[in-house]
Amino acid sequence: MLSDRVSSAVERERVFRDGEVIVTEGEPGREMFVVLSGEAVVRRSGTVLARLQKGQFFGEMSVLESLPRDADVIAQGDTRVQVLGPGALLVRLRRDPSFGLEIMHALSTRVRALNERLDGTT
Repeated sequence: MLSDRVSSAVERERVFRDGEVIVTEGEPGREMFVVLSGEAVVRRSGTVLARLQKGQFFGEMSVLESLPRDADVIAQGDTRVQVLGPGALLVRLRRDPSFGLEIMHALSTRVRALNERLDGTT
C-alpha cells in the first residue's frame, strides 16, 4: 500500500509524558526510536536493562527483523523521541552514512557489555 510506504519513509517526533509506555514487550513493531530529550528506561520482566538518553536509540531489532518487541520502554520525565520506520531509516542512512556507523558502534558496545556480564566480569 502506497500510504504505508510513504508514512514509513517519514521521520517524525513524538513526546511521551513521565511514566508513559513507549513500547511494550511482545507487541509487534516496525519503528525504532532515537531519544532527543528526556530519558527512556528499558525494562524486561521488571528489571531495568538500560537508561537511554539523548542520542541513544532503541527498537532497532523490530525494524531490522520484523519481530515483536523484546522489552518495555517507559518515559522517565517528559521524553521526546524521533520515530523511524524502515523507510525512514533507509532514507536517513542514505542521507547520513555516519548514522549507520553510530548504530553499529552502539550495537557492538551492547554486545560487548552483554558478553562481560555473561562472563561474570562486571
